[in-house]
Amino acid sequence: MIFDIEKIYEEGLDFEVLEAKERFNLDSPDSVLTEDIKVQGRLEKSGQTILCQGSLETGLTVTCTRCLSDFTFLVKGDLKVHFTPREENSKPADEVELTSQDIEQEFYNESQIDLSSSVRDLILLSLPQVILCQEDCAGLCLECGTNLNKKICACKHEGSGDPRLAVLQQLKDKLK
Repeated sequence: MIFDIEKIYEEGLDFEVLEAKERFNLDSPDSVLTEDIKVQGRLEKSGQTILCQGSLETGLTVTCTRCLSDFTFLVKGDLKVHFTPREENSKPADEVELTSQDIEQEFYNESQIDLSSSVRDLILLSLPQVILCQEDCAGLCLECGTNLNKKICACKHEGSGDPRLAVLQQLKDKLK
């Protein structure tokens, strides 16, 4: 997803790209791209700054946090990135306060911009921290490991709590 800056005219450049899933490595065993990535948007040049706004669509196979089942997760997100030229003489500061524009900022070298890292970041940020196959996922039985979404096991789940809290359970039973 590399664009030449010289081809971005004053009126902007509309684009639509279908990028192969093999070009992106998510570095996660729990989420694997299953569909090619569709990115469409607009590039606009303002001086040396280039603004990219658009949308992204793809599909992943992810693992449910509770029941460990794999399922398809669709990613749809809005892409917004400000590209500025990399300054060679800039010194790293000890403490820097980030603004909202800094989060959306990328740098370009020479005469090309590359959307690949921004697209990868958007895909990873679209994933929730706790990924559930369904909102009311029952998870796995703590004793036998049965997927409780598919079948009910015969285990007794009463004693599966923390034994240090047994005193509180007795107190709760007395108050009933």
